[in-house]
Amino acid sequence: MESTEEEHERLAGYPTFVDGIPESDWPRLHLSEGDLQRVRRKKSPHTQLGYAVQIVVPRFLGRAQTDMSRIPKDLVEHVGGQLGMADPLVAIRRYGEHGDTVRAHAREIEREDGWTSFGEGRRRLEQQIEHWLENAPAGPRALRAKMLGWLLEQRIMLPALSTLDALVGKHRTTAEEHVIATLYRKVTPAQIHVIDQLMESLEGRPSQLSSLRGRIDGDSVSSLERALRRAEDIAGLGFADVDVSDIPERWLAFLAGRAMTAKVARVKEHTTKHAAALAAIKRLEKSALNDAIDILDRLITGRFINKPKRWAEKELLRAYPKFAANSALVAEAILAVLKSVAEQVDTETGEISDPHTDTASTRALLETHADRHALAEAAKNLLTHVPARDSDVDEARRTKALEQYPTLRKLVPLLVSRRLFGANPPGRRALTALYDLPRLMEADHVRDGDIDTELLKGSWRRLVLGTPGTEPSSINRQAYAMCVVETFHQRLCARDIYVVGSSRWGNPKAALLPRETWARERLSRLAGLGLPEDADTYLARAREELHAVFDRVDSRVPDGAQVVSPDGRLVLAKAVAPRTSALSRKMDEMLPRAELPEVILYVLNHIGGTAAFTTATGEPFAYTELEASVAAVMVGLGCNVGLAAVASDRGKKALTLEHLERISHGFRPETIEACNKLMVEAGNAIPLTRHNGQQLASVDGIHFTIPAPQPHLRIAPQGSTDISWMTVLTEQAMQLSGRMVSGKPSAALEALGVLAAHRPPRRSGIPYAAIVAEAGTHEDIVFGLLNLCGYAYQPTTNQIADHRLWRMDSTAYPHLRDVTRRIINVDLISEYWDDILHLIASIHHGAVSPDDALRILTHHGKPNRMGAALAAVGRIWKTHHLLNLYDSPEYRRGIETQSRLHQARHKLAKRICHGIDGPYPEYQPGLENNLGPLGLVLNAVTLFNTIWIHKIVEKMRAQGRDIPDSEARQLDLLRFDHINMRGRFHFELRAEGIAIREPDPEPALGEAVADGSDGLGGR
Repeated sequence: MESTEEEHERLAGYPTFVDGIPESDWPRLHLSEGDLQRVRRKKSPHTQLGYAVQIVVPRFLGRAQTDMSRIPKDLVEHVGGQLGMADPLVAIRRYGEHGDTVRAHAREIEREDGWTSFGEGRRRLEQQIEHWLENAPAGPRALRAKMLGWLLEQRIMLPALSTLDALVGKHRTTAEEHVIATLYRKVTPAQIHVIDQLMESLEGRPSQLSSLRGRIDGDSVSSLERALRRAEDIAGLGFADVDVSDIPERWLAFLAGRAMTAKVARVKEHTTKHAAALAAIKRLEKSALNDAIDILDRLITGRFINKPKRWAEKELLRAYPKFAANSALVAEAILAVLKSVAEQVDTETGEISDPHTDTASTRALLETHADRHALAEAAKNLLTHVPARDSDVDEARRTKALEQYPTLRKLVPLLVSRRLFGANPPGRRALTALYDLPRLMEADHVRDGDIDTELLKGSWRRLVLGTPGTEPSSINRQAYAMCVVETFHQRLCARDIYVVGSSRWGNPKAALLPRETWARERLSRLAGLGLPEDADTYLARAREELHAVFDRVDSRVPDGAQVVSPDGRLVLAKAVAPRTSALSRKMDEMLPRAELPEVILYVLNHIGGTAAFTTATGEPFAYTELEASVAAVMVGLGCNVGLAAVASDRGKKALTLEHLERISHGFRPETIEACNKLMVEAGNAIPLTRHNGQQLASVDGIHFTIPAPQPHLRIAPQGSTDISWMTVLTEQAMQLSGRMVSGKPSAALEALGVLAAHRPPRRSGIPYAAIVAEAGTHEDIVFGLLNLCGYAYQPTTNQIADHRLWRMDSTAYPHLRDVTRRIINVDLISEYWDDILHLIASIHHGAVSPDDALRILTHHGKPNRMGAALAAVGRIWKTHHLLNLYDSPEYRRGIETQSRLHQARHKLAKRICHGIDGPYPEYQPGLENNLGPLGLVLNAVTLFNTIWIHKIVEKMRAQGRDIPDSEARQLDLLRFDHINMRGRFHFELRAEGIAIREPDPEPALGEAVADGSDGLGGR
């Protein structure tokens, strides 16, 4: 029968043996070879059994259990079976009689298995709890679950459940009191009096504050009026000027929910009551505005756009049979007339003469198709249903929408009288016109000088200015009012117009650098980015550069060359696999042969890599022969063979299994990144890899589908099944960054985020100025973002979705005329130039991530006006890049080579990660833990190759061989035939050292052999 404590643990979800051990957990409770070695050091059989049981218990419970009577019988028998014991239950009882020994063993196991006692880890846990609660509240169960997960992850022994519960209560109370005190300090005595009145509840009725919570639905003007009145009532309470931006939104929501309950009115502690009420009022201010503008959106969309559109589509469909026949009749008649008046060519003399036509013959020709009256009626019918030449397809819909003018007359005063809206520059004209509408709608006469004609786009110009029957210079005020409201709605959806104080319809640019900071630091930040302050300067420079490329390519296109595909896209050459040069074959012969552990030890020694690995508390490991231990862990995890396969108890304590397991706890994301950074810096310092010009960086992802269920995998959000391991490689094939993300993100934006964070141009002098990656959606915007951030975006031919070219002016290029018919909207760029610069500076500063920037630039998956402006910038540089791809084989070859690095790295990874059930190509449980060490091993092999290839090149040059730098830099740094990845592992360097091998005689180095190899690994 379970005790009260056990029942409490079970109900709380605390690890316990009460419900037995699930089938999936038994593999974790199996003794490894290292465990058995430790157990056999104990003398008596019952001591061995008890010690073995104590080894496996923390793996399930997360804590030691010194009361042997509480160990499940099936676990004792499971462990006893591995030790070959006949009666383990008797032995475990005997072991339990020696309490001092049991507790001493528990302490020994805690120390040797890398566990931290709760007493030592308590302060770190409390700091973590404070961090969690600083950003958001958490209920007792949720916070306890977080604490459990964190303690197990950090290998800190779990305390008694009551201890955790006490910490939960203490820190939740402290965090809540802090937030409450902060909020309370923001209210004045007068505001406290208002709160007391709002919170007063009479005879069990809801308080006035609770009554304000009621949401208003519908899509009518009356619904909007009630919603706006509710927002005004809440704003009129007198708390609009209280700034709560320093309080996390989730804390406000938590306290606001408390304020809406009946209990809070009876709370004697006034500080809590007043703080909760303030949180509720500030939440209501935003939600009331959100609800009101949602109604406005539904009203305009439904009544002024969708309903008329459905009517217009039905009318068009109803009339289609008639005007389709009319269009065929008119087309046949026109073609016949055109044929009759076509010039006639004498086949013998080549003389061209006009045909003989007269009115009678033309009439007779027309009447062979239909009588003139029928043709005239057919033409009139077509004009009724087909938009005029100066109109668009929306004219019928907009004409029908004018029937909703009475609704619009009620709507406009509601919007104008509240003054709820603000506008960014692109929306100011529409907002100004909206605020001016009431005056125009009440005026006796409205002429074209009274309105903003710049808003009249497409069919609106005909409907407003050209309506038949109107007086000269007068306008159709109904059409103009509808045009203004429709334009206002478009700008509102694009957030060029926004609602002040709303969270859903607010200004998306609020996350950018504050305007004051931007105004103060504008020039210095633009100087750092190399961007001019005015758009004209930028566009003039871009136009000059683009014209130069167009002119160069056009002059080099041979007559008759296929430049354009049938769909109007530039025809680009397909990538060709490189050939293996004689110099590359010479490298294969001369590179020193080595075992993988030797390679890793050599690199760790070369870069001082062990300094990157620390304990969980950030302290360096205080062990001798740490390089051997770190190398063994890298091989065991990176090769996916496990630590037992690389452990040894012969001679070196540094290689015992228990020691390696302890060291493996130092392989955390931050330590792996620190070690990678050391390797990247060491690679950049080698002359072989130094570049005088720009250096390429590429990013690619390995995509995995997670089989359900994988509850331990925290990277994938609820319901997601796709994850990607995104790696950013330098031109030296070194991994600059690697991280697991959910879904399939834009590789180019991932690269921009990583490179912006590393800031390599400023720290190491190596300008990662070009990025090779796939853009994903919004390709043109990505081109613009990366270029303005200082990176040339250079995707391969296959990574570009749209191969169309764009011009900035009307300059003609004879050989490219069929692919240069599209003109970039430079006026749009000028209109949004200041906003674009503000966004780019915010990305560079780190205030906005590239992914967040894309959200600012798009709405419902489509570019807004600012996004379209940035896409126009992107088209300049995409055209520049496409022309270079078409014209320059060397340019194309460099990009294709960088892109192939990922393929070659995958081949090397597959060779290294050769353990059974390795992560390639499918997801395996624990994948997310092994890819970090695998990246370290890949970088180590790459750096080892780089060092020795450089030594071989220098030796050959010293012998009189002429090896140009350009040829040396084409050598494959990911080759692996000279490295043995398998067999028994020995973690020590040879006494005689690693040396270059002497090559066999070879033909001249200029020769090359087309052997089908891609020149990048895979031999």
